[in-house]
Amino acid sequence: MTSADEPAVLALNAAAVEQTDPLGPDRLDWLRLIAAHAAVVEIEDEVAAFVLTFAPGSAHDSLDFQWFNATYADRFLHLDRIVVAEKHRRQGIATGVYRAVERSAKPFDRLVSRVQSDPPDVPSLAFHAARGFVEVGKLRRPNHTTSAMLSKELSE
Repeated sequence: MTSADEPAVLALNAAAVEQTDPLGPDRLDWLRLIAAHAAVVEIEDEVAAFVLTFAPGSAHDSLDFQWFNATYADRFLHLDRIVVAEKHRRQGIATGVYRAVERSAKPFDRLVSRVQSDPPDVPSLAFHAARGFVEVGKLRRPNHTTSAMLSKELSE
């Protein structure tokens, strides 16, 4: 992910803000600097998706990251957000990104993420369940939604 990708990434995040945290230019710049992964998927020179992950010890300040840090110490890689453009969904992009992130998360023992559960993000909950994620807790958010805290153990 480069600064040239920023407008597209911000637009994708804004379109999915009901499932992700809001993201502005300054926050995106900061997150890119501290992320383990800050990547985009391009299709025909268009940003079709993006992903941000964070390793233990990062300065990430999200409630989700703090929850996972308190729960797993240094034994996790946090998939903070992945957003796929509406017109590119159901084409295997998220599956490919998850496979790549899971490979890079093996040294941490597990990949963790959160999905909105109240109100439920049914497609995302089903996607994560199909990939082997299990719910390990709930987190009530300041906007009065609840997130399912998910973990996938990564064996050799």
